[in-house]
Amino acid sequence: MMFVTALHHLVVGLVAGSGVIMGVCAILTWLSTYITNLESSKTTLDRAAYVASIFTLVVIPLAIISGYYSSTNSGGAIFYNKFIFSGIAFGFSASYFIGRFRFGPELWRYSSLANLQMFSALFALTSIIILGSIGSKITLGESTLDILPFWPDFMNSIVINQWFSLILAIFGLISVVISLRSSSMKFYLND
Repeated sequence: MMFVTALHHLVVGLVAGSGVIMGVCAILTWLSTYITNLESSKTTLDRAAYVASIFTLVVIPLAIISGYYSSTNSGGAIFYNKFIFSGIAFGFSASYFIGRFRFGPELWRYSSLANLQMFSALFALTSIIILGSIGSKITLGESTLDILPFWPDFMNSIVINQWFSLILAIFGLISVVISLRSSSMKFYLND
């Protein structure tokens, strides 16, 4: 059990590091369209964000699994919230990766795609920051984000109806299938 706790601390650091690299590099790539000093670094920043998104997708599930096995008390709302934000971070990281994989580095030339990529990376980064804050609350009883006056209480959780959850899951799956099968974006990029 001791090994799993050490592994979890290692993997959490990798999630935080790769998530920050992905988020910051994606935001700087997006800003390079507007700031001429960043234009020469655009390709490097794009590649760094892309590779970091791949690594983030690998280490988030490892963090979830190692966190589950290293926890001495795996119940309660705070653990539920940690699981939810792990899924959100994974989803936005996957969104960033899929967009970049599907459209390549040319997507930064189109403002709507560039904005979508930037927001995906920004929300993934925000989710990872919140996830780290929740983990810090569990282990240390405090976090660096406690200074914010509007920080939510993660000791409680909102539970929604199971049928509403199922409808949201089906809607999400349909959205993913439509977006992956849609060929309209290919024509948009070829213009």
